Amino acid sequence: MGSIGIEWVRQYHGLAGNLTNTKPQAEGFYNTLSATRRFQWGDDLAWDRDFEQQGVGSPASGTDTLWADNVDMVFFSGHGSPSGFLFGVKTDDAKVKPTEVRWGDKELEWIALDACNVLEANGVFNRWGWPVFKGLHYILGFHTTTGDEPDRGRLLAQYLNNGETMRRAWIKCCQDTEGSDTQWAYLRA
Repeated sequence: MGSIGIEWVRQYHGLAGNLTNTKPQAEGFYNTLSATRRFQWGDDLAWDRDFEQQGVGSPASGTDTLWADNVDMVFFSGHGSPSGFLFGVKTDDAKVKPTEVRWGDKELEWIALDACNVLEANGVFNRWGWPVFKGLHYILGFHTTTGDEPDRGRLLAQYLNNGETMRRAWIKCCQDTEGSDTQWAYLRA
């Protein structure tokens, strides 16, 4: 697989409701996947600027070349919306917006955003299309809300370790952990 990193947020300090299972979900991915582990940041040490391009957005304080874009795959677990995914501390503005990212211009090939609605179909290509994909192959996420459950990351890693493609592994782990009302999604270049 190459190198991986994870970030997760349970404590949102009033910026959103707290979650329960983001840490075991992300750590299940990190500790199960056969890969080189590079970083694992959680709660107050998980920052939006770790995913953002330097000099892009407002504020333009991105450090993705040190973190998210410095590994082959990143798994994020926390809150999301069609306009991005959320963090519990404001080191920047506590939200990664598609307009602030340029993934894959260094290393990143796959990103799993285990967060509600980040890939909501209405306008998804306008939000997450170019210039987000600068070498990135896949964004994995959800069209609808998703459950706060502990096993999806571990299952994704197990399927990948067993030789499933990224797309099939995401589909299978989502089907294993969600009911029929939840709609998983992915974008690929």
